[in-house]
Amino acid sequence: MRLKLVFPPPAGPTYLPLGIAYLNAVALRNGVEIGVFDANIELWNHICSNDGVFNALRNFCHAPSEIFFRQDIYSRHFQHMPEVRQQLEKLEDMAKIYLEKDELSPELEQLLFRHGMRINFGIPETVAFSVMYPAQLTFVLAQAKYLSRSGADFKMIIGGAAMSAFEPLELLETFSFIDAIFTGEGEIPFELYLKGVEYSGIPGCFYRDGQGTVQCSGRSQYVKQLSEVAVPDFSCFEMYLYFNPVPVMPMLGNRGCQWRRCSFCVHNNSFGPHRARQPADVVREMQELREVYGCRHFYFADQYVAPAFLDALSDAIISAKFDCAFQIMARTIREYTPALLEKASAAGCRWISWGLESGSAKLLEIMNKGTRPAESFEVIKSAHAAGISNLLMMIFGAPGSNQSCLEDTLSFLSKIYPYADSMTASAFVLFENTAFSRNAAGYGLEILGRHVAYEVNGHKIHSNKLRFKRAGEYGNGESSLAIEEIAQWERRKVWIGESSFVSQLCCEHYLLYVDSMKSGTPFNTLKKGA
Repeated sequence: MRLKLVFPPPAGPTYLPLGIAYLNAVALRNGVEIGVFDANIELWNHICSNDGVFNALRNFCHAPSEIFFRQDIYSRHFQHMPEVRQQLEKLEDMAKIYLEKDELSPELEQLLFRHGMRINFGIPETVAFSVMYPAQLTFVLAQAKYLSRSGADFKMIIGGAAMSAFEPLELLETFSFIDAIFTGEGEIPFELYLKGVEYSGIPGCFYRDGQGTVQCSGRSQYVKQLSEVAVPDFSCFEMYLYFNPVPVMPMLGNRGCQWRRCSFCVHNNSFGPHRARQPADVVREMQELREVYGCRHFYFADQYVAPAFLDALSDAIISAKFDCAFQIMARTIREYTPALLEKASAAGCRWISWGLESGSAKLLEIMNKGTRPAESFEVIKSAHAAGISNLLMMIFGAPGSNQSCLEDTLSFLSKIYPYADSMTASAFVLFENTAFSRNAAGYGLEILGRHVAYEVNGHKIHSNKLRFKRAGEYGNGESSLAIEEIAQWERRKVWIGESSFVSQLCCEHYLLYVDSMKSGTPFNTLKKGA
């Protein structure tokens, strides 16, 4: 089978597509050699190649450590990153216009033609697009439409975690050039497709039957034992194309969330139940990546690394005497003891992204976070004392919030800020199939309708976002509380103190910087062809 896997824009230029690496491993295990095209990194490199300032930014990302870790030089180059992103956003807007109004701009046509040539190389029988972020679907649909009109003679399939954010039935009924959509975790449907199984026999597959009617093969399935999943294979990527001075690679130790109770969370719709790998297997994979790619920096893409897993992982790393630096996501619960955090730091944990969400005990209870502000403060302070960088992930405008709740959060942040290096301030979004949306009225919310992602010839394609307002809010417009709360935080933040330099960095560079601050370990730059 001649198959081409495509990772579309937009995503960051530092990101190695983990999902593609997993699927590449499935193909190799089945003796099928496939083609891989990272259209996202191609676009980033193309934009930078055509502008001297942007090209200098890209070149800086491959600089030796004595230059890369100069904060003044970093800031001088990365002040231009918003301009690069604006070009991507402009192309995304053009792609949506092409989908909805059939107007193809010259700039977008150049992109679709260039990527189409790369996709067509090798004359594939199937092109499979892996969509990790909802915004990527716009580029995928535009590319597929362009390929179809150019006479493409291959099947086009869409899969990936972000497909849980859309209604496959609406997509297939609107876009006739898409042959099938795979939902759920990718390994099982992808392997069955490689083996020649018909769409009707692939779990979680939406497709058209012989009469053109959209059908669903049934619920998606997931791999119950992660030991059965092929280790991701990154050999399909050219490392020097990515905007990192050395490899920074994604890892998975768990799938699904062990907590799974947060009232706002929609991520459980993308994965099966919680399953954990053996920490020793995770460390072996990290060691192999070190041997093959010289990688010692890893960030865990797990939704949540529980204390017990972090403890066992740290033991395995220390026992193996493996030199590494890594990042995880966690909840601020007391089981992250000072002793555990000290051990994790000794094993190489340099940064934890904490799902803090709020400093209000009332809101944390409504969100069902299972955390308390006082305990959260002690956990974050202990992580800081252990030499671990803290990133706080906050949600503003949550159901039940009022000025008193906001003051609790702002007061908490003022107290915790000296122990944190970075913070994200996210506006609350209401999603389908969450505790908040299932009992919207009980949480004081009025659902106004589903969010329309695309509208083509009278056909509406909805995302899983819901438009809403709160009890007591007038008019038909959506609630503005989250925006108002974030604005209050921005005003308060000015008086708390300056943010750490790393707060402006992308994930991979953040890890490199905090590791350098902790260990002072220099690195050799990645040479072309490595």
